[in-house]
Amino acid sequence: MHRLFLSVVLLSLGACASAPRVDGSTAGGRDTAAACFSVASLSEVDRRVADRVLLAFGDREGLYTLAGGLKPISSDVGDVMLRVAPTVDSAALSELAQLRRVAAALQCGEIGTFVQVFTAPQVRRDSSVVRATSLVMYHRASLRRAIARQQPFFATLGLTPEADAREILAAVENAPRDARWRGYGYLFGYPDDAVDFFVRAGVVGDSSKTLVPRDFRRVDTWLRFPEGANGPRVLSSFVYAVPKGAGESEGDRALRSAAAPIYAEYVRRRAIGIQADSSGAIALWRAWLSAPLSAPRP
Repeated sequence: MHRLFLSVVLLSLGACASAPRVDGSTAGGRDTAAACFSVASLSEVDRRVADRVLLAFGDREGLYTLAGGLKPISSDVGDVMLRVAPTVDSAALSELAQLRRVAAALQCGEIGTFVQVFTAPQVRRDSSVVRATSLVMYHRASLRRAIARQQPFFATLGLTPEADAREILAAVENAPRDARWRGYGYLFGYPDDAVDFFVRAGVVGDSSKTLVPRDFRRVDTWLRFPEGANGPRVLSSFVYAVPKGAGESEGDRALRSAAAPIYAEYVRRRAIGIQADSSGAIALWRAWLSAPLSAPRP
């Protein structure tokens, strides 16, 4: 999903609540924390994978799904390309099985996780056929709000706010091309005018076989990429497109305002909670999510 939108994604408006305490202490806080991301039934190997998966989501744009649902859905973590012809890649299939076990454990309150298999297969140069898969993390309440806010569109796909996240993703994934783009844009929480630009640019690009000119905005993430082949790591993984030459919009400013305290809190907690071997993400998020958080509202 995110791979499809990497050059065009745009984030929603929202207001961030004040950050909770590091210890996550509330009435019943310990019980709530223990129920979060319950990995006790997993093998030791799967527990390590679960911890690394949660770290990857937090280090990327998944931070804004985990920390209150500013972003209803995030993905592009745990990507697996499964060869299905001429033979099935058994190693990749085993990896998917492991990711499904891990995803089943990565549930906490409004947060859910599952493996999505994309519909369209891809044919490689060697004529083998592969299917792309990715982990999806979603915030239930934020998803319901997104569906309700764009009900006229989602109604055309037979979706209501009560729909299950997997059902929603399946309906959008299998929609006609422009509706698929629009649906993913809304589910990833991007503003209406930005989604309109993306769909319009996609339709024009399809007909002209050219890329519609665009500029990019970036939102802070812990994971950063080099600006060039040998440049410094300054580019965050949360990137979205705007029309070429467009000035900063109210939506851009609101996004920065909503995201900034979330990112600052994550940087603070990460410095305390993530160990030298990159472990500690489950404990970090158990503490964060066991404290009362108010989800951002579009």
